[in-house]
Amino acid sequence: MKRSKPFKVLVIPILALLSFSAVAQDQDTVQISLDKAVQLSMENSKQLKIAQSKILEAEARLVQSRHQQLPQVGLSGAYLRVNSPDINLHFNPAASSSGEGGGESSSSVPEVSQAMYGTVNLTQPIFTGLKIKNSIEAAGYLKRASELNAESQKDEVLLNTIAAYYNYYKLSATRQLVEQSLEQARQRVTIFTNLEKNGVITRNDLLKAQLQESNLELTALDVDNNLAVANFELDILLGLPEETQLEIDTLQFQNRPEQLQALAYYLEEAPANRPDLEASQNLEKAAESRIKVTQGDYYPSLALTGGYIDAYIPNLVTVTNAVNVGVGVQYNLSGIFTTHQKVQEARAQQQQQTLQTELQLDEVKKEIFRDYAAFQKSLKKIETLKVASEQAKENYRITQNNYNNNLALITDLLDAEVAQLQAQVNALQAQADAQLSYYQLEKAAGLLNTDFSNQN
Repeated sequence: MKRSKPFKVLVIPILALLSFSAVAQDQDTVQISLDKAVQLSMENSKQLKIAQSKILEAEARLVQSRHQQLPQVGLSGAYLRVNSPDINLHFNPAASSSGEGGGESSSSVPEVSQAMYGTVNLTQPIFTGLKIKNSIEAAGYLKRASELNAESQKDEVLLNTIAAYYNYYKLSATRQLVEQSLEQARQRVTIFTNLEKNGVITRNDLLKAQLQESNLELTALDVDNNLAVANFELDILLGLPEETQLEIDTLQFQNRPEQLQALAYYLEEAPANRPDLEASQNLEKAAESRIKVTQGDYYPSLALTGGYIDAYIPNLVTVTNAVNVGVGVQYNLSGIFTTHQKVQEARAQQQQQTLQTELQLDEVKKEIFRDYAAFQKSLKKIETLKVASEQAKENYRITQNNYNNNLALITDLLDAEVAQLQAQVNALQAQADAQLSYYQLEKAAGLLNTDFSNQN
């Protein structure tokens, strides 16, 4: 028997859905809450591990700066092999002391074939124009900036995790609504098939019902595909095996978002709680310290020096306990002409960093205002879509009544069903978007990481 085209359209999506369900059953299923997702993302984030390595790098530079205060000790030594040179002394010390006449000496010269020596030098900086002190301060500010940048990265990872989690929830909940509508459409097709066989309805009405079922099948396929992608990305983000199938707690999404404080509250909290702003302030302080380091070139360097020499040349000389102690002064006269320009360069860099900090603060204020307005809008959107969902539900009920009483066409009924499904999806997503918008505002004010730390 030759199958009709609507039947083919119906079978293909069903087979695809069955294949997807079979694959999903073979995967490990893990139920995960938002708090657990945040914990896993913090533990496994490669972005945070990179930030941590930058902290270690800055800490190593700080230690190097501190080591400049310590004595600089140098040790050197050598063992030399020499040939037997031809030496003709024109001055004979022995003859001169005995009053004998000059002339070329034929006295024997010690045979030297090797030589050994060793030296130890110590230099202790006493005054370097405060360059060491200011270098340590600059390195300390940079280390602190690295730590604060890592904290800022935590906020980014945290918000990305929340956004991915909410996106997965929206897709999961949408899939449930589509599945309910799809089941209803299948039942309608079954009923219409029997009615068409008995001549109660026309073939055209049956085809419209089948088309509605096929469209819902395609919608379900799209949602399933997006859901699989979101699941995979969330697995990667949380550091879970890529084949892990996630189930999330939907009860936490049924609560309304928290009510906001006044806008002024978030604007006041941001400068004290945003780690990226504090990091910029530390970079500004580091730039100020670099100015002082450069200004140190205006002054001479003073250091305490000491050394020890030990040498041995067989058949000629032995030197032991040769100790020297003194004070060394160094001043680069030619550097006077370039130091002024270097100081001007450092001051320009410091001014740039100051303006960058102010610009960043302005951007944070705008971000807070945008997120605050977005959250207010999301609350109003929830109420509007809630009413729209109730209206669509009532419209579908009335249209179905009218259709049953032959007062409406099948097209009207199917359109009402689609409108009801869309309204339900919109209301569900608006609820999740409002909660995500709330977390975005908390992040903008620097309160997001604190909130989750208190929960844990």
